Amino acid sequence: MRLASALTGTVLVSALLLSGTAAFAAPADELPAVQSAQLSKASSPLALINPTTKLSPEDYVPAKLVNVAGTSLTLRPEAAEAVEAFIADARVAGHQIKLLSAYRSYQRQAVLFNKYQAQYGTAYAERISARPGTSEHQLGLAADLGYTNSRAELKAEFGQTPAGLWIAEHATEYGLIIRYPQGKEEITGYKYEPWHVRYVGTEHAQAMQDSGAETLEEYHQLLSDALKAAEASEAEIAVEPKEKKSEKDSEKELEKSGDGVVADEDLLVLRFLPPYRDWGFGFTE
Repeated sequence: MRLASALTGTVLVSALLLSGTAAFAAPADELPAVQSAQLSKASSPLALINPTTKLSPEDYVPAKLVNVAGTSLTLRPEAAEAVEAFIADARVAGHQIKLLSAYRSYQRQAVLFNKYQAQYGTAYAERISARPGTSEHQLGLAADLGYTNSRAELKAEFGQTPAGLWIAEHATEYGLIIRYPQGKEEITGYKYEPWHVRYVGTEHAQAMQDSGAETLEEYHQLLSDALKAAEASEAEIAVEPKEKKSEKDSEKELEKSGDGVVADEDLLVLRFLPPYRDWGFGFTE
């Protein structure tokens, strides 16, 4: 299943310019190597989905979903394992984090969006909820976390609670990222959500942090640029030997056809061959 993302590149560039985001760059050799399928398939932990990138088909369902321990909520196996360990360790650290939401089907997302749309209007609903077919929850890789007995649940203030601060500090260790960070709404398309974590894997979570990218959109662009550069380099290496071989073949063909360069020592031999013409200076009498 592939993501339909014709507008993503244009929207991302425009958003970066509008938000005034400081330029950042990570050397290609410091980024994990990826294949194009990892950036385009919905089954990939790196799948990018946002208001301008829809799932195809829109009612996509992950191949395998499992229950997150102690809940009736489901995630992809690798994401479920990460979230389980994350919540368990948070509780050991004294933070009673709980799972509020995980995988949502296309139909469930449609119900939620329609509810917010009717309650707040379309413009605001699109800032706080994804239209069906564009929700990360449908990938089975995203989870909403809460804090027992907290009034800041599902609010921006959650980011300043002890639990919210712990989540932001340790998410990377479990392959998770805060998907919608503060001040990045023009890039992600959504308001700050300190409770919404997204699984990308420990390698990429750490690489994203090291690169300076604060959003998955920015990191995705870095990986895409690095992949294009690597493919271009490989193409040049593949073409170069062919060009060299072609030049050598051309020289051999010229020599065989008699159109090649004749050496001076060859001229001496030709002078003494019948009809004794001076091949160096023309015919002799």
